[in-house]
Amino acid sequence: MYDLFVLGQLMDESMSGYLMRQILQQIVGRQRKISFGMIYPLFKRLNEAGYITLDDRTDVGKRSKKVATITDRGRTRFKELMVGKVPLNPNLEFTYSVKFRNFHLVEPKLRQEILNEYKDYLLENQESLHQQVIDMKKTPISAPDLENAKWVISLKQVQMKAALQWVDSSLKKFTE
Repeated sequence: MYDLFVLGQLMDESMSGYLMRQILQQIVGRQRKISFGMIYPLFKRLNEAGYITLDDRTDVGKRSKKVATITDRGRTRFKELMVGKVPLNPNLEFTYSVKFRNFHLVEPKLRQEILNEYKDYLLENQESLHQQVIDMKKTPISAPDLENAKWVISLKQVQMKAALQWVDSSLKKFTE
C-alpha cells in the first residue's frame, strides 16, 4: 500500500524521508500517525528491492538526511502497482486515493480503467448496503435500534451516491 505512494511521489522528484513523511501525513490525515519509524524501514526495504536508491546528503549547517531517488526498476514497479487490482481490504479507499493522486503519471486509458474499477466497487457496495437494510428487517432487534441502524446506513448511501457522481464526472473529464 505505501510502496505505491512512495514510488509515485518519487516519480516526480527525489525527496528526503522527512518530506515524504510530511506529505503522507497530510494525505492520511489525523486518523493515522505516520512516524519516521515507518518511513525509514520502508525506504530500506524499497532500496534493498532495487526500487530506490538512498543517498546521504548534508546541507550546510544541518544534519545529514537520507534522500530517496526512484530507479528504473522502481518505475516499472510503480506501473505494475498502478495497473494492479486494488485488494478488498481496510486500506482500499487509501489505495484508490493514492492511485488517483498519480493520474498525471499514467495514460488516459489506465485512468479510465482505475475509475471504472472503483465505480464497480462502489456499485457493489451500494447493493450491499441495500441488502443490509433488507436483512436487518429480518433480525430480531428493537424498533429504535432498527431505525438507528437504517439511519446510519442512509448516511453511507448518501456518501456512496456522491462518490459515484464524482466518478462519473471524472470519467467525463478524462474522456474529453
